[in-house]
Amino acid sequence: MSAASSGSQGDAITVTLVDDQLIVGEAVRRMLGEDPDITLEHIDDPAAAMAGIREQQPTVVIIDLVMPGIDGMELIQRVRDEPATRDIPVIMLSSESDVHRKVEAFQYGANDFLVKMPDRLELVARIRALAAKAIAERELRTMADRLQRQAVALDEANRSLQALNVSLESDVSQQRGRLRSIAMLGNELSRIQDIDILTERLLDEARHILGADAGAAFLVEGESIRLTHAQNESFSDPETLERLKRSAVNLPVNSRSLVGWVVQTGELVNVEDVYSLPGNAAFSFNPYFDDTYGYRTRSVLAAPLVGTAGTVMGVLELINPRQADGTPRACFDPDDETVARHFASMASVSMQNAQLTRSMILRMIRMAELRDPTETGAHANRVAEYALVVYEEWAKRHGVDPDEREKQRDRLRIAAMLHDVGKVAIPDMILKKPGKLTDEEFAVMQGHTMVDDTLFDELLSGYDEAAAEVVRGHHERWDGSGYPGSQVMARDEHGYLVFPGEPIRTGRSGEDIPLFARIVAIADVFDALGSARAYKDPWPEERILDLLREEAGAHFDPELVEIFISRIEAIRAIQVKWGAAPEVT
Repeated sequence: MSAASSGSQGDAITVTLVDDQLIVGEAVRRMLGEDPDITLEHIDDPAAAMAGIREQQPTVVIIDLVMPGIDGMELIQRVRDEPATRDIPVIMLSSESDVHRKVEAFQYGANDFLVKMPDRLELVARIRALAAKAIAERELRTMADRLQRQAVALDEANRSLQALNVSLESDVSQQRGRLRSIAMLGNELSRIQDIDILTERLLDEARHILGADAGAAFLVEGESIRLTHAQNESFSDPETLERLKRSAVNLPVNSRSLVGWVVQTGELVNVEDVYSLPGNAAFSFNPYFDDTYGYRTRSVLAAPLVGTAGTVMGVLELINPRQADGTPRACFDPDDETVARHFASMASVSMQNAQLTRSMILRMIRMAELRDPTETGAHANRVAEYALVVYEEWAKRHGVDPDEREKQRDRLRIAAMLHDVGKVAIPDMILKKPGKLTDEEFAVMQGHTMVDDTLFDELLSGYDEAAAEVVRGHHERWDGSGYPGSQVMARDEHGYLVFPGEPIRTGRSGEDIPLFARIVAIADVFDALGSARAYKDPWPEERILDLLREEAGAHFDPELVEIFISRIEAIRAIQVKWGAAPEVT
């Protein structure tokens, strides 16, 4: 395997081997010699090992279990006790394959366990996987520091925005009222943490303030622009509205499209008629949506959402302005441009907060993905959006106040995306085992639902509380036969988590299981069964729905199953949205 295709994505990997046998050191050196990006340092004196590890700061450490003077378990404990080395991944190397020794090694802080001498390919793969995880965790810590610095910058931007809003005045009462509405919206929108829910709300508010019949919200993601939401007041058919709401389109970042040009230049665009653009126009109009939905786009006002660093984060596109009584206006005027610019300035502050939150969430999901390839960003987003569909219908039926409903939607989406983040705590030998788990291994796997008090122990907000509930409760069953119930994981004398020794068979039941956890349980099973995996083909939809019906009242909340199936059109639209989106140029 070349360095470019390694798990470290091009980073050099340094390995320190601690083994008193020179022949073992030479054997490992030959195994790693075919990989130019991996270098090996062999320490054959266990007493000098800590000084060597401290000085070398390797990417991965391999420690032999049985050595004179100091054994592998004690050395791992010393590595974990010292701040300078505690985060370095450790592989225990042993001639013993007894499962109790493996469990003991993991309890002392080992990240992996290999029986010597391992196969060369297996050894290299294990080293690369641990190196990739270590690099991801280091980047996460760096991002956390950056987040703190950016929070200070955002606070300064907020103060500047408030000063700007105070100074804005207009001789026209309608204009003054619109600008006042924008100023009042700022604080309310800053409380929304999920970027997809925020862009939906921003689009809705912008259309309302500027009187637009239709509109679309876009987010910039790398070298493409993703359509996140589309709205249209002219459509009343529920099925058409659902298809439009869940539309999935990607645009390239270039000047061929109107939105692409706005992203490239950071300039606002106001076009009277997109079908009458001059031949020398800097961009073109693609009638994809008009042709698909039978609509007639005419006037377009597109405003960039620009961050403090000057980078365009997204675009709000407003279509076909109307009078207050609903009659069409010819085009967006200069006053509309002023309002759009101030709205975009206000929105950008909230966007940056939400974008930082999403970045941290995706980083956590990518860390889980390094351990379990089934935990992808697309899976997390589908589960989150399925959960929102079910919650919205449940909230309507139960008369939940609209403001409370909006607040809980935001919390649920973030919590649902993080439902399986606890898998980062599960050893690879269990998480990646291809066959059926033993009872002891399954008990350890159950531990991924019991890290809620570790990952979300401070519960600083409703977001932490919702995430903790979903992580702990998404494997509970309505009839009480799920897990983990009220059980918690203790810590040993070194502070490491002690996983359950035998499977948990009794959990919470019925409405003792939090609502969000009951919703995510259905969404997670539906998406997992409907997705292709290396070990299985996707189930057909009807087979999955039959299973949900059969398990209603046993595994799942029967009311939520009925809601899920009744909204299957919306669920299908989400599957399309988070599948392979077409690229429209």
